[in-house]
Amino acid sequence: MKFVTLRDLKINPSKVVECLGREDVVVTRHGKPAAALVFLDEDLLDDFILLHHPTFLKEVESARAEYLRRGGIGHSAMKKRIERRRG
Repeated sequence: MKFVTLRDLKINPSKVVECLGREDVVVTRHGKPAAALVFLDEDLLDDFILLHHPTFLKEVESARAEYLRRGGIGHSAMKKRIERRRG
């Protein structure tokens, strides 16, 4: 993991982005962490979007709570529920 200052990022963003293929980057402001930059390619982008999508996260938590409460939900029932909320 590499640490760069916000100033360094402003001065040479291309150099910082080049590092992302090798390691993640933490951007600091006034010596404290302010942001994190992580490497993404096309395959990782889909996973990243799903993991940070609030509606998807609510669906996962809802399914988990129901599983704990009732002992699970079948695949077909979950598929119907997702299709119903999309449409």
